[in-house]
Amino acid sequence: MTHRLLLTLIIVLLLGGNLYAQTPVSISPPLNIDLGFGGGVSLPLGKLSDADNTGFHGLVKARLHGFMPLNVVASGAYNRLANKTGSESDTYWMIGAGLEYPLPTPIVKPYFGIDALYNVISNTGAGSSSSNRGGLGVGAGVEFALPGVGSFDTSVKYQVINITGKETNEETYSQVAVSVALMFGVL
Repeated sequence: MTHRLLLTLIIVLLLGGNLYAQTPVSISPPLNIDLGFGGGVSLPLGKLSDADNTGFHGLVKARLHGFMPLNVVASGAYNRLANKTGSESDTYWMIGAGLEYPLPTPIVKPYFGIDALYNVISNTGAGSSSSNRGGLGVGAGVEFALPGVGSFDTSVKYQVINITGKETNEETYSQVAVSVALMFGVL
């Protein structure tokens, strides 16, 4: 009887130790912050393309990831589209906040994104004033890892520049922004 009790106790201890070893340790999920800068080409569409040529933009971007399935992003961009007539240009300061849904892959990471935009619109012509509009951007991108450096973030986004804050009879302006940014992990 004592032999059986001792054998049962040893088996329970061994099984309990093995089961405890299989239980994941409670570690808080990692929080990562990437900061980057870049730029690209801005292609005006619709009514915007009637007055403006293809232009360029420069951007800064921050990405918070690792704590949930979505990435939280913030961006700031300076957009410049040359007018088709004259030497002036339309300029847009675009401040954005949004979400990205990354597809789980090891080195190349595709994602889909959506951004809410706050736009300050002006023209380089003398005496021109600026206006503020709310916009929206939707698109997709791919992030390529560069071991030891960071990553390249390439994206294509369709941006509606003036969804909110429009004046009466103001046309809707939109563009496609093709961007490349060099991202660095800071946390």
